[in-house]
Amino acid sequence: MYLALLTIFCLTVFAGNSIFCRAALVTCDMGPMLYTGVRALSAALILAALCCLHIIKPLAREHTQGAVWRDAWQQSSWTGALGLFAYMLCFSLGYVAMPSAPGTLIINMSVQVSMIGWGMLHGLYPNKKQYLGFAIATAGLIILLSPGLTAPPLLHSLLMGGSGFAWGVFTVAGRDARSAALATAGSFWRAALPGAVCLAAGLLLEPGPAPMAWIFVLAGGLASSLGYILWYSIVPRYSLVNVSIIQLAVPVITAIQGALFLGEGITLRFVVATILILGGICLALRAGAARAAGK
Repeated sequence: MYLALLTIFCLTVFAGNSIFCRAALVTCDMGPMLYTGVRALSAALILAALCCLHIIKPLAREHTQGAVWRDAWQQSSWTGALGLFAYMLCFSLGYVAMPSAPGTLIINMSVQVSMIGWGMLHGLYPNKKQYLGFAIATAGLIILLSPGLTAPPLLHSLLMGGSGFAWGVFTVAGRDARSAALATAGSFWRAALPGAVCLAAGLLLEPGPAPMAWIFVLAGGLASSLGYILWYSIVPRYSLVNVSIIQLAVPVITAIQGALFLGEGITLRFVVATILILGGICLALRAGAARAAGK
């Protein structure tokens, strides 16, 4: 139950982060490069502050400031950091001219293909019930998003697909980390290097956004830094197949947040799609648990 609640909370943070991104880019006219740069650097600074305050602690008993920086760097990797940065940049660039529904569909499908594909390359094949759960959840996602969909721009569709693939890289890179907090901190510190370049390009090439955009981007940085710590702590407890499938719940949570905070209605189609998505996820998780237990 604790793992389930932690997973739901983590996915809720991800859904909220999408709302912050959409608000900054579309509502407040912030450029995608500027948004990505500020988001990466603000998250890196927040995690650095948590290390300075000893909220994030080193692995060993040596609680010196140098130890936490060293452990964070060693627990992370350039593969994960570049995957993280590519996810943020492609997401921002694609979201500018991408309606939210097809964008959500593309990025979720890309995540599934990348993570399940990586597992299959390493001999981790889903069983029949996991395939069935994935199919049911995917059908629910398509029902949720398909009415009213229009053909999105090809370039922005490719960017959203690349964002989902990069997220899969970031997720896989952190599976063996001994500390989720240290690995996330190190990844953001590494990602801050290309993030600084992106920020400079955004300041030079993009017009200034509305003042409210800075609140949204800082909220996104906070959600990113804390949400990804939770994500890295959750990932090792699931199989790669189940990790990819549970992310299909994000569009449902996003729709619920829209109903609560934006006054968007709950339709019968949403209820049916939610039942299919959550039912498919439940079936896949139960099948994965039974497989792990050797049944």
